[in-house]
Amino acid sequence: MKGVNLRLLAGLAVVSLLAILGLALLRPSSPAARPAAPGLRDASVLPAALVGRPAPEIRLRDDTGATFDTASLAGRPYAVTFLYTSCPDVCPLIGNELRQALIELGPLASKVAVVGVSVDPTGDTPAAVRAWLKVHREPANFHYLIGTAATLTPVWKAYFALPQTPGDPQSSHSATIWLVDGHGRRRALITAGIPVPAGDLAYDLRALL
Repeated sequence: MKGVNLRLLAGLAVVSLLAILGLALLRPSSPAARPAAPGLRDASVLPAALVGRPAPEIRLRDDTGATFDTASLAGRPYAVTFLYTSCPDVCPLIGNELRQALIELGPLASKVAVVGVSVDPTGDTPAAVRAWLKVHREPANFHYLIGTAATLTPVWKAYFALPQTPGDPQSSHSATIWLVDGHGRRRALITAGIPVPAGDLAYDLRALL
């Protein structure tokens, strides 16, 4: 997908978020022009209604069939993003950037986590997720969670995410990364449909520690 389409995808995700919240927040496409979250490098401030609010709990299955609950991450900062395994461009970009950020954190990587939530309940089978994690060399603290439409929909709504439209590779699913601090509060939002330097992601995760 060309750069302009990636920016359009990111813009659609942000517009969807703001429309649902009913808030007006300017998020220019230029990273330097975006309102930065205090103490963070690439993350932007949240709408006022979300600042300091607890992050919605996520409790879903992973590719092994085990239930993963973000409550188990108490005391650890983590990133939440939305993916689907057959995505040709944006999801691999997000996955690789987060992997690189964890690598750059070095020993501190064990103190943070990534939670990827499926936006394609039909296509994201356990086997497909296992293959995706292997291809992208994701570490053990990268949790790719799946489920049925019924179990995923509340998570999509809680994080203002758009699901992937089945059979439509151009569907504009949400391309965002939420940052959650060690107290379980949503701290900032990153537009992830355009390249984000892994060093900036690592800096922001480190700052949350």
